[in-house]
Amino acid sequence: MKINSLIIILIILSVSCKNNQHTAREPISHEPNKVDMTSVNNNRNLNHREEEYIKQMIGADTLHTYIDSGHGFWYYYIDQNEKAKDYPQAGDKVWLQYEVRDLSNNVIYPETKKLTYLVDRENYFRGFREAVKLLKENEKAVFLFPSNSAYGYHGDEKEIGSNVPLKVYINILKVEKKEE
Repeated sequence: MKINSLIIILIILSVSCKNNQHTAREPISHEPNKVDMTSVNNNRNLNHREEEYIKQMIGADTLHTYIDSGHGFWYYYIDQNEKAKDYPQAGDKVWLQYEVRDLSNNVIYPETKKLTYLVDRENYFRGFREAVKLLKENEKAVFLFPSNSAYGYHGDEKEIGSNVPLKVYINILKVEKKEE
């Protein structure tokens, strides 16, 4: 009796599985959600306003020569090292100091301690990760990051709030190339 019941259950399960067609359903609406589009447009407008503000700051600063990073932020050198040849690359160990300010030059995080950073192996904000790769050993520069290259909407959940553009001083003290 037990064997017959088990066989019947197995037959029912196998038949029911074969009859189910698991195909994806088409979306009910092909139009983007109004809330999503509003958010996208707000972010575009915010990014545009921040970039325009930073460009105005750059235009008003006659003391420094700014470089467009190609990654959505700008920088200028305080100290350059013409003798150094290599830029840090993924996996290299870099000793550095950095100081974080807002665009009004108010210090958020002072340059007080050295940081050991494994290039592209640690979770720092996107602009910082790209900026480190633009400096060689014994070089110091100031970077202007719009909020989308900094901590973005979430901030750092400590001192940096939502959508705050940053001015960051980075001083590369030493670069140790990764071992192959």
